[in-house]
Amino acid sequence: MNQENNTVVSVKDLVVHYETEEGIVEAVNGVSFDIKKGEVLGLVGETGAGKTTIALSMMNLLPFPPTNIIEGEIEICGEKILYPGKEGKPEMISAKKMQKMRGNNISMIFQDPMTALNPTRYVGDQIAEVIQLHTKCSKKEAVEKACEMMEVVGILPERYKEYPHQFSGGMKQRIIIAIALACEPDVLIADEPTTALDVTIQAQVLKMMKDLQQKKDMAMIMITHDLGIVAETCDKCAIVYAGEIVEYGTLEHIFDNPKHPYTLGLMGAIPSLDKDVRRLSPVSGLVADPMDLPPYCSFYDRCDKRCDACKQGDPKLVEIEPGHFVHCFQCK
Repeated sequence: MNQENNTVVSVKDLVVHYETEEGIVEAVNGVSFDIKKGEVLGLVGETGAGKTTIALSMMNLLPFPPTNIIEGEIEICGEKILYPGKEGKPEMISAKKMQKMRGNNISMIFQDPMTALNPTRYVGDQIAEVIQLHTKCSKKEAVEKACEMMEVVGILPERYKEYPHQFSGGMKQRIIIAIALACEPDVLIADEPTTALDVTIQAQVLKMMKDLQQKKDMAMIMITHDLGIVAETCDKCAIVYAGEIVEYGTLEHIFDNPKHPYTLGLMGAIPSLDKDVRRLSPVSGLVADPMDLPPYCSFYDRCDKRCDACKQGDPKLVEIEPGHFVHCFQCK
């Protein structure tokens, strides 16, 4: 951890490609951000924007092959997860060191609780296994801690010896959260944790996560499609499009003063109680194909503010006001 500014996550110039038989998928293209202790960053964008690839890079869970990390550096709690190696080629931390960090320093809530849990094992044992693996306590102590974690997420410890199929979708997600928080990590990644839940359960799970995050003063990344969730849970927001952060700032920057045409398009697609409109204004066109990205601005074909300069090259992320960055030629 950087003691001067409490930075626990630092991602710099991350570039990740998937090399397949059909071609090269440019999943992440030069992403950089920092997160401080106790801060929540929202990653927002359409499906295929590269949000989960960023998260899996931080967890060192990307499959090799087809993954090829072209460039970048990742530092978690002062430990370099990804760093420049020989001849400038990025190298990952060893699997043994990374295994020690997962759970203790960084943990992840996966998108689908149905596939994240082992259907043949008690849910309590799945929580206890993580605790025993990372804290080196006795089996009895791990079981006691697992029961405590079940209570923390609102599940009776009496249900320790039940299987995942005996729980509802919301309850399964609570078990996943208990597993992720069991060792009290410094950094928590939540990959669309409420996607499979109904609206009332979504609100309960989000409130529980926010309360736990504040209580334990964790840094958190909230990956979502929903700007409403960002408004409720996050301190800062990064809008991701075609593997790039196109706008980054505080909630005030993003919601009160959005500048990038894509951000404005996302805002236009949100129903408002203050405006009397017949139809919403969704972003036109289709998401840029990551296997065929243009050498100029990836949003050009969908942008209603494009100009000749937009086709001359790829814009850089520029700071238009303190802490507010935009990836657009129109914002200088």
